[in-house]
Order: sequence, then structure tokens, then C-alpha cells
Amino acid sequence: MRKIDPEGVWSDFADQLAEQARFYNSSWGALTAVQDRKIATENYALTLGVLFEGFANDLIFAYANRDCSRVMQHLETSVREALQSNQKAAAAFDSFAEFKSQRHLTKDELKTVLDPSGRNTSFPTYAAIEGRAKQWLIAAHVERFTRLIAQQKAIIDLTIAFRNNLAHRSKSSLDRLNDVLALGALHPTGLRRGVNRVQQAGHYLKSQMNGGTRATVLAGLLRAAAYEIVR
Repeated sequence: MRKIDPEGVWSDFADQLAEQARFYNSSWGALTAVQDRKIATENYALTLGVLFEGFANDLIFAYANRDCSRVMQHLETSVREALQSNQKAAAAFDSFAEFKSQRHLTKDELKTVLDPSGRNTSFPTYAAIEGRAKQWLIAAHVERFTRLIAQQKAIIDLTIAFRNNLAHRSKSSLDRLNDVLALGALHPTGLRRGVNRVQQAGHYLKSQMNGGTRATVLAGLLRAAAYEIVR
């Protein structure tokens, strides 16, 4: 059952990250073959992306649950825009109907609006997450998502790009991954690629740096970026 408060959403995400880190470190120590370590690292990075997608969806839901006034405003605007093409219906609505402005929707009502299919929204970029927040959340809560610095947004974009490439193994996903890896905002993290393109995500992520792998560095920076939203 998804948590409906931001603090609970963060706590669940942090616990999941810690659990995956323990498993990855244990697997790394138990495995000695290069290929086995590459596969373990790929699975770890893929899981990071999946967990963050769930975190982003749940966090937007939690903040909308805390104040649903923006959701109600969006619904009213959508209905009025739909009525613009039918003057008779619009006139009838204005004469006989009215919106019930609710300060708080139930969890089930909110879920029907934000997630009618019962599946998480997949975000191709962090900008898409910001867009989703602006669609459903009040300004004070939107600011939590927009206040991240360029490096933090790049880390999230990189997590998403690794996840998509590892899941699909397509040329387009590899091109996107290399585009993100070239971002200047990543330079201080040590995760930015050099002149040469990355051909295999797993080999790149299992490379050692700062006493761990690039995957462990990515995980730590992802946790910090996610915490910035809820702190």
C-alpha cells in the first residue's frame, strides 16, 4: 500500500535504497568474474531507476493528498475547456451546475484522478517530473521539485537514462545515455564521460572510483537529490 504522506514516502525510498546497496555490496564481494560483477551492477542500476520512478509518483501523490486544491482547479479547467466546443452544454452547465470545491479528496478519489490505470507514470526526464508536479500541486509544493540544482537534476536524468538503456538495450536509449553522460553538470561527480562514447552501461558503471563503483556513487548522489525534494 502506497504511503500518503511525504515523510513516509521518503522513509520507504531510503530503506529500499539501503537494502539494495547492502545486496549489491554483498553480491560484489561474493562474485569474482568480471561478467558476473557487470550483471550485478546492471541489475543494481536498473533497480535504482525503478525505485526512483515509484518514489517520484508516490511523492507527487502524497503532496497532492496534503493539499488537493490544485487538483480541483485543474479538473474544473479541463471540464470548462471541453465544454467550449459545445455552446449549449456550456450554457446549461453555467446555469444549472457548479463545482464542489473540496479542500481534501479521499485517497481513492485522488488516485482515480492522478493514477486511473493503477500504474506509475514513466518519466523520460526530470523536467517531465517537474511538469507533472506543476500540473497537480500547489506552488509551495512545486517549489520543492524545482529547487534542485543542475547537478542534482542531471543525476536524476542519468539514473533514468541508465534505467531505460538497461531495460531496452536500444540504440536510441544508448544515444540518450551518452547525451546525459556528457552534461557539464556531472563533471564534479566523476560520472561524466570523456570524449569517447560509452558502449556498455554495465562496464561503465562497474568501474572503480572513490572506493566503490560508479554505480555506488550514482546511488549516493541519487539519494541526496531525492532528499532535497522532501527535506
